[in-house]
Amino acid sequence: MHIPSLDFNLGETIEALRDTLRDFCAVEIAPRAAEIDRVNEFPADLWKKLGDLGVHGMTVSEEYGGTDMGYLAHIIAMEEISRASASV
Repeated sequence: MHIPSLDFNLGETIEALRDTLRDFCAVEIAPRAAEIDRVNEFPADLWKKLGDLGVHGMTVSEEYGGTDMGYLAHIIAMEEISRASASV
């Protein structure tokens, strides 16, 4: 019986996204996580910075201003953000 190998490589683009977001979240979100939870508000500056990184339009077609990276990229982004703060 032959079992084909499965390739779980995310690809260079998504790996770069993950690394960028991991670094961003460690600096911008993790140190503020407790305060964000305490005040129960989402910081507007984080929203802007995440947008500047392209997080908001990942699943939106380039035709409409998104990056069209797809749902796997979105999942990886949410995983990295949640690693720093589940509530963000």
